[in-house]
Amino acid sequence: MQYHMIYPRSSLLPSLHVNFNEENTAIKNVSRRIVIVFDDNVLYEDVTVNDLQRIIAPCYRRWDEIQFRYYTDLFAIPLQKKIKTFSKGMKMKVSLAIAFSHHAELLIFDEPTAGMDPIFRREFLDILHDFMLDENKTIFFSTHITSDLARIADYISFIHDGQLIFSKELHAVEEEYAIVRGPLDLLDVETEKYFVSVKRTGAGFEALTSNRQSVEKVFSDEALIEEATLEDVMYYVKRRASGVSLN
Repeated sequence: MQYHMIYPRSSLLPSLHVNFNEENTAIKNVSRRIVIVFDDNVLYEDVTVNDLQRIIAPCYRRWDEIQFRYYTDLFAIPLQKKIKTFSKGMKMKVSLAIAFSHHAELLIFDEPTAGMDPIFRREFLDILHDFMLDENKTIFFSTHITSDLARIADYISFIHDGQLIFSKELHAVEEEYAIVRGPLDLLDVETEKYFVSVKRTGAGFEALTSNRQSVEKVFSDEALIEEATLEDVMYYVKRRASGVSLN
């Protein structure tokens, strides 16, 4: 699989310290240090996992067969069965075993936990967490499962309709955002300025704030202020970005 067919416009890739003045050499060098795992299967399907390993290994200077065997055992991957007989989840496990077996510095995952059973998803996130303990390695991880992000992410970037809505450190999101609930008589033109978006109900209101400290001072004990989940943040921010009124 080729994933370096479009040449970069800039002359420097800071995260990998690569200069592209000599494009062909630089592209080859950097491609060996990057792994991309797609949501859809891109494996050769009419071969066994053992056959696939023999095909792929020569493509990587730092291919580690011991590491590959470790992950195929860990993921309980049958080595003698053809890949076309595997479920989507098992095909993803094969892709992950390959991804972790040549000491890449940048791992790019597209919805890697989609189709995984809950137990293996938890184990996979633990593997990613251990991988990120090495400060010289980075994971770029796209997902719609916000609980996965909360478990392992250092930074959160939220993209809606192709637009970057925000990009923040996870701990900053947790500290700044909060869900506020209270009676409707607490709302007026001034207090609503503290909220990203407000939802009114017959029992009161629920709102998201990105300024938790100020809201705690303004409302004191009159409103219930709780930690916002990533799902809460993305829901309310998306509604505001879409111009949808929740009032």
